[in-house]
Amino acid sequence: MPGTDIERGRNTEIEQSGQQTHRYGSPIRSGGMSFQTVLPAFNERSLSRLSVLPAGQPIPKAESRSISRAVRKARKETLKQARKQSMDRARKEARQEEKTSGDVLPRSTSPFRRVRGLFGFGGTGMLNLPSHSTSTYRAGVLTPWLASGVTEFEGPLIGKENTTGTPFRFDAWSPVRAGVATSVNGMVVGMMGSGKSMFLKTFAVREISYGRHIIIMSDPKGEWVRVAQAIGGQALSVGHGRYMNPLDIGRKPSGVDDTQWFMDCQSRRSVALSGLVSSLREGQVPSSAEQSLLDAAAEDMCLGRLKPTVTSLVEALDGEWGRTREVRGLNDLTRDQCCRSLILTLDKLVHGSLQGAFERESTIHVDPSAPIIVFDTSGIDSNDTIKRSVYTAALSSTIDSILTAKDGLYRLIIAEEGWEVLSNPMLVDAWDKRMRMTGEWACSNWMLLHELSDLEKFGPPESEQRKKIDGILTLSETKVIYKQSPSSLSYLAALLPDLTDDEKYAIPRLNRGVGLFRVGDKVRVLVHPVVSRTAYPVFNTDKGRFGN
Repeated sequence: MPGTDIERGRNTEIEQSGQQTHRYGSPIRSGGMSFQTVLPAFNERSLSRLSVLPAGQPIPKAESRSISRAVRKARKETLKQARKQSMDRARKEARQEEKTSGDVLPRSTSPFRRVRGLFGFGGTGMLNLPSHSTSTYRAGVLTPWLASGVTEFEGPLIGKENTTGTPFRFDAWSPVRAGVATSVNGMVVGMMGSGKSMFLKTFAVREISYGRHIIIMSDPKGEWVRVAQAIGGQALSVGHGRYMNPLDIGRKPSGVDDTQWFMDCQSRRSVALSGLVSSLREGQVPSSAEQSLLDAAAEDMCLGRLKPTVTSLVEALDGEWGRTREVRGLNDLTRDQCCRSLILTLDKLVHGSLQGAFERESTIHVDPSAPIIVFDTSGIDSNDTIKRSVYTAALSSTIDSILTAKDGLYRLIIAEEGWEVLSNPMLVDAWDKRMRMTGEWACSNWMLLHELSDLEKFGPPESEQRKKIDGILTLSETKVIYKQSPSSLSYLAALLPDLTDDEKYAIPRLNRGVGLFRVGDKVRVLVHPVVSRTAYPVFNTDKGRFGN
């Protein structure tokens, strides 16, 4: 009670010390200490709330609404000041970042947003995506996941956009129909385990449901064989007495006159022979004199003077034909030297370690109407680069025979190991021609690559080979980019001059299974494929990757 001797004694001590302090140790804003009967009505919590009252306002006699209103007002003011300080700090950081960044896009004043994918591919992750502010005029140059343009392509369902969750549909021909691109060709690039193979299988099977037909140029791991068996396709394995003749050009299409057909046959057989020679020589193309002799052999095969097999050609080069065949620009000595060098090269397919696959007439017959055709090369040692290159060259010729038949079917040609194509100059030329003949041959060509930094293996950027490779990659207007190592970003930036700083930041950090779709110069969107429970065991190639 305020009238007790104890309270009077405490009050005396306070007055003597000159401090205005409540008995509980809380300071009082103003006024003197007085002993009124109202003080015991305040508890410790109420006393602490008095500090929010404006200076000069009389102290209420009890807990009242004025205190609650003052507390709410003070809380709002405190939060307002905190938000203002946070925004000021964010603006300062954004201005500093804009000064040091090479990206000319205007930064927003808000902090970075963390966007969670709707579902994970073997795990769910987070991706930091910067936010931008801009006008509608400049929106076309924003990062793909913010303002990438219209992505409502016609086609089968491939997956979901990773940031919005909206369905993503795509057909290889849909960008051209939508006016977004002028080419139906594409490329898929990504590190091992990034999810590119899962996407390709999902894409191919969904395209089959859309009425397209698929050809897998080479299946070194046997992954596509399971897919072909599951959907009633055709899987072909060559070697050990199972022959596929790369010089077999098939039947003449209807509507093609004899003169044009003869020229086509001669050209295709000449390209096939050149590709085989280049593969056997580990990428070294035939000399001009040798090429002239191969052209003469292809011409005589079309005229019926030579049997169109590698075995017959080797016998002809070593016989009367090689000694007497007149070739413009070659004298007898040069022709004899060319015959001997070509015999040493091609005889590896007839009597050497590569026999039993491509030197005779075909014993394996391709069904062009099959929904998917897989050329199984899993039986070849992955370290035998020459044999793999020869198989790729021979099978490339067989694929051209299917395409030039012009049977009215639309096909996707998928090179599962794109490096095998790019390592052979003759195959690079053949792939480039196929890309330019997409309208005539009704085909869409897709190449799978791993690290773009591996392009160094094919020579310096100014070399003729690299220029051709860069041209192929540029003609692939649909690019699906999965996680790449930082060392590959410079090659990617050279390939894509409009690659933004945000994309350079995000690509090495992409979650497994998420790919950046870049279609033409307008559409850029992060896509995660959707795979059914039935298809996943067939598509999955990670069974032993995680050790369980």
